[in-house]
Amino acid sequence: MYTLTAADFADTGQWRLLLKIGVTGMEALLENTLHPEIEPQPLCGVKWELNKDALRQNIEDAVYNNPRLLDDFATRIILYDPRTLFIPTVIAEERAGAEEELYQKVYVAEPHDIMTDYDRDLTAAWSMAPGVKGFLMRTFPGARITCNLMDQVRELRKNNEGLTIYAIGRPGEADIIMLEGRNLISASTHEWVHTDDIAYLVVNLTETYGYKLEEVRVVLTGAESDTQAWKHIAGRVGRVNS
Repeated sequence: MYTLTAADFADTGQWRLLLKIGVTGMEALLENTLHPEIEPQPLCGVKWELNKDALRQNIEDAVYNNPRLLDDFATRIILYDPRTLFIPTVIAEERAGAEEELYQKVYVAEPHDIMTDYDRDLTAAWSMAPGVKGFLMRTFPGARITCNLMDQVRELRKNNEGLTIYAIGRPGEADIIMLEGRNLISASTHEWVHTDDIAYLVVNLTETYGYKLEEVRVVLTGAESDTQAWKHIAGRVGRVNS
């Protein structure tokens, strides 16, 4: 494996900045574009209290308190927002502002705070908090911005086969994504406290769409810090892959 030197770290051209921003914190990683075998390098991590009214200020403070984030990196930003709405792209493109109008029918947000991303036939819309979009666009011009659920769906449906539920866990939250081949059936983010919570979400999703659990492949990933809990979930939902 290639051994990094001080010169490598100083060369912004060989690094891509990955920012993962949620409602209670931010993580920054550097991905090497010349040596993909190198693990992402942690740059900084910041935590804050859950307060949507203060979210923009918390993100702004985290960025300016870590000035290397403002170096000339190519940047990719993933926003973890459970208030994500998926829209068929053909409908989202019917007229200017259609995404924002549809999003406002489900969630409360100002049009200028709504962000969008698309993957072929799917468009995702989300809005973390007032001012977040404006700050990110001003501070990281040219950055590719997406949301976690769209990022997960985009990657999973590249190779998915058959009817599959993916339960992707992390501390306190889980993404529950249901695909049939390349087609999205459902994608949502939920809080979880006990292992039964995720098992319930998986079972409930299959029943909501009229499937039997034995007809669905269940894939559990993430939540490495709670391996026993993940095994418990696997036991509750039956046949799974991990």
